[in-house]
Amino acid sequence: MDLGLKVLRRGLDYAEVLRRTAETEVRCLVEAGARRAWRLETGISFLDHMLEILAYYSGFNIDLEVKASRRLKHTIVEDSGITLGRAFREIALQRVEAHGIRGFGFSQGALDEAFSEARVFVEGRVGCFISRDPSIKRFGAVEDVEEEFLESFFQGFSQGMRATIQIDLRRGEDPHHLWESAFRAFGDALRSALSRDEWRKGSIAGIKQAFD
Repeated sequence: MDLGLKVLRRGLDYAEVLRRTAETEVRCLVEAGARRAWRLETGISFLDHMLEILAYYSGFNIDLEVKASRRLKHTIVEDSGITLGRAFREIALQRVEAHGIRGFGFSQGALDEAFSEARVFVEGRVGCFISRDPSIKRFGAVEDVEEEFLESFFQGFSQGMRATIQIDLRRGEDPHHLWESAFRAFGDALRSALSRDEWRKGSIAGIKQAFD
């Protein structure tokens, strides 16, 4: 299932992907290299901010633009995750064959009182698991987007990258701080998962066909 995705170009350190459906057109560019200004235009301010956080902590420049026939936040957020995940998958594919990647990453993210953990496994297996400590209340909305839609971003990313993602929201009293800590942790875990590992060249978890 291609999910309406088209890979425009790709390499060891970059990938440009377009996803076009009846509701949205999402174009994104992910590239390593010197940090630069990012072009993020999803129409949802908090999502743009979280993509900034993801870019900063993953070590990849990210440009992402959404054109939507209807301003359905859930669709915009999930489709952004799917498209961005596919771009990272293309980079992972290239790196696996060229020099190998670590294939998994774990990190923690904190912001003031908030704390989260994230794990990413790049094995071709789709799965997104988000847990929330019982002490953290449901806030409903975070700035201009609902919390459940932020969960949809990670679910979409998992589909696009064909990766297993685990996010644990451990502590937080401010919804902005809570979700930013999660994106910090996820970005750093992703950076680790895509790091060079010659021992694993040509395969992930010993299964070369995982990305075929």
